[in-house]
Amino acid sequence: MELRQILATDAKMRVLVGHGLFDLAMPYFGSKMVLDQLAAYASAPRIRLVFFPGGHMFHSRNPSRQAFRTEVETMIRYGRVLIEPAAN
Repeated sequence: MELRQILATDAKMRVLVGHGLFDLAMPYFGSKMVLDQLAAYASAPRIRLVFFPGGHMFHSRNPSRQAFRTEVETMIRYGRVLIEPAAN
């Protein structure tokens, strides 16, 4: 099943896509292109693309790991993704 079908089927589904800004193994632009092609029901606050300082393993940097954790905790606790930009 594709992401657009899942989002259309489950109105409570939230998606958080995190990338290291300098990741050359999995560049963020591919994810951005895919997310930009989703229908309007996949827009904020249901879906969020976030960039963190660092490369492929951005979570190995303490500030990036903390920012990522904040994003995930917010999504889990409140059933939504952050609307304001993450503190990088």
